[in-house]
Amino acid sequence: MAKEWLIGRFRVRKQQDTFVWRAASGGAALSGVLSMAVAALGIPTGFGTGTDLIVFTALNLAAMQLASLLLSVIFSLLYIPLPRRFVSVLLYAGTETYLILHFAEFGLMLSIAISAGFTVAFALVGGAIGLFARLRMSTAGKWLTGTLIAAVCASQLFLNDWTAPAKVPHREAAGVVDTGGINGHEEQIPDPSRQGSQGVRAFTYGSGEDKHRALFGENVDIKTGSVDASSYITKWSKLKTYFWGFDQSRLPLNGRVWMPDKEGVYPLALIVHGNHLMEHFSDGGYGYLGELLASQGIIAVSVDENFLNYSVWSGIPDHDMKTRAWVLLKHLQQIQQLSGQEGNPFSGRVDMDRVALIGHSRGGQAVAMAADADRWFKKDPTLGSLSHVRIQAVAAIAPTDKKVDSLSAQLKDVHYLTIQGARDADVNNFYGDRQYNRVDFSADSGKFKAELYIEDANHSQFNTEWGRMDERPPGGLFLNRNELLEEEDQRQISKVYISAFLQTALLGEKEYEPLFRDYRNGLAWLPVTGYMNRYEEAGFAEIARYEHYGGKTMLEGGGKASAAGMDKWQVDFAKDRDGNSKGTKGIELSWTHPGAAYSLALSPSAAAGQSSAQDPVLAFSMANLERDLLAKQDKAESESGAATLMLPPLPKLEVELTLQDGRKRAIELDKVMPVPSSAYTSFMSWSWLEKRMKDGKYKQANEPVFQTYLLPIADFAAEGGELSLKEISRITFRFTSGPGKVMLDDIGFMPG
Repeated sequence: MAKEWLIGRFRVRKQQDTFVWRAASGGAALSGVLSMAVAALGIPTGFGTGTDLIVFTALNLAAMQLASLLLSVIFSLLYIPLPRRFVSVLLYAGTETYLILHFAEFGLMLSIAISAGFTVAFALVGGAIGLFARLRMSTAGKWLTGTLIAAVCASQLFLNDWTAPAKVPHREAAGVVDTGGINGHEEQIPDPSRQGSQGVRAFTYGSGEDKHRALFGENVDIKTGSVDASSYITKWSKLKTYFWGFDQSRLPLNGRVWMPDKEGVYPLALIVHGNHLMEHFSDGGYGYLGELLASQGIIAVSVDENFLNYSVWSGIPDHDMKTRAWVLLKHLQQIQQLSGQEGNPFSGRVDMDRVALIGHSRGGQAVAMAADADRWFKKDPTLGSLSHVRIQAVAAIAPTDKKVDSLSAQLKDVHYLTIQGARDADVNNFYGDRQYNRVDFSADSGKFKAELYIEDANHSQFNTEWGRMDERPPGGLFLNRNELLEEEDQRQISKVYISAFLQTALLGEKEYEPLFRDYRNGLAWLPVTGYMNRYEEAGFAEIARYEHYGGKTMLEGGGKASAAGMDKWQVDFAKDRDGNSKGTKGIELSWTHPGAAYSLALSPSAAAGQSSAQDPVLAFSMANLERDLLAKQDKAESESGAATLMLPPLPKLEVELTLQDGRKRAIELDKVMPVPSSAYTSFMSWSWLEKRMKDGKYKQANEPVFQTYLLPIADFAAEGGELSLKEISRITFRFTSGPGKVMLDDIGFMPG
């Protein structure tokens, strides 16, 4: 009896699944197939995209068939009066999509909302097609009606704001200042991105046993040994061993090399990638830099650390950040050894006293750690030969900045450059700014540090292998890429700045230094977008840094500060996009009405260190904190339903010097460098995702970034006269627009 009942319930499991419901089931099934296809793009196996799509789609269809069969039988046994097959497919596809989004860090509620909407929408379309097929209407009529309905639905999607990127604040035209103009203080420099005069020889070194890349396998030019990282990595997945053919005790030293083809001894630049998906190899993505640098007389090496990257299947090794720096140091040792041996392309060709390290993302942090190696590796006896290597320069592209063993890199007497895009959806805070603050110089070292912040650059396009998305699918599909720089334009910025930086730091080409003082000196070679730059060099004579004193009126270098007409002025930490400290303090100034001023009365010794400098300049850095002024307006606009926040006018100010005899000399900042517009970014392609995606990672559209201003002291002198630093008794920053809020930092004198 029970057997007959079970057979009967099995036979009627699809009894209520009419033609229309079956069509709706097909729509729901298609949503599941598409979800799995997108997921497959973000969980590569290493066998190729085509293989992944076929395998995952086939397995998904088999699982869907089995799950829908079991669920429909259960519903039938429970006498649930529904189209059971349809409900089963709908539940499977919706749950599948939810899990894909959840593991992509969309969050619980957002994953539920998107998966439900996506699956139901496809089911409705499928059902509508089934319904149309059953209507007593001509084929032409069906097509016409369907087209009209589709057009109406599409128009609603495109006309409603929720399907568009979030609107960012706008500034009234009257308040916009052109920051791209050329003034008399800017110097025209040669194009640092031009191909050099050297021919380039390309080759590889590596294990000769690589399972996936012939250039490090059977076709490798120089065979090198492996290194044992067991002292640093304790957790290494067996799946990772299966994929690579080695574990942490046998890490290969693989590198792509671009070398000048003329005989001679050349400086060395190592380039290291960051944490992209392990199966999508990253080391080939800097060939455009390697070719350029080699043509200009620098040996460039792109280092393979793909085995330290994350994989959906095998995770990421523990202590990977420390190991990245250690492996980089091992590459330096390997090249040092090869340079001292006969019979290979490196023989006698490498100047180990002129070494630069370039890193991207986690690689950008690794290069700073490697340059400060004793902080982590002083007790490692295998690194002894590196005492003869001189790292002169470090360049970090969109770097991370996490503490490792509760420590952060502190660089001393090393050239430092960091580059960041405001549209970086991966490392969406300017962490290179923190490392910049931890770079110090001896007065006579001749070194400098610089930053470049790029309004329309993202994270991935600095590497030719990483594409345009800063997140793997499915998350990357929701990113707003409408206003991104084109890939070649973004890499042009990298070529201009990295090349100029290394030619200055390693080849002594001083003609490129003006680029780092003022980005406008490179506008002839840079794509059109917004830029901000920060700069400081050895010999900087501090007036105020605000780091190590309690009150706001006493200056560290002696002297006193005062303010007039300010609503508020206080010493505080500079903060990133998320409101976290950048590790440096500044003076925060806010005012409502024009005429507010902040003054520094100098001590007699404040300018003594620069009194004999040739063409000295007054230097200071300023960040626009206007986003803080938007809080009340944001609330009011939300309550009124207004769509656009209007920014206050850009700050305008004059800098005034008071001399010992009471005379005053002033310069309008706009005549030297107008305050640049802040970068506001809508990260997501749909506005309602902006504050919900990844636990609110993208909720803040702006990060205040410092711009350095250099005002030649000679420009303050009366016409035909001269002005000595010893004559200056007070510096006043007077704001001639309002309202406004800024932070000042790093006020002092530098050589011109």
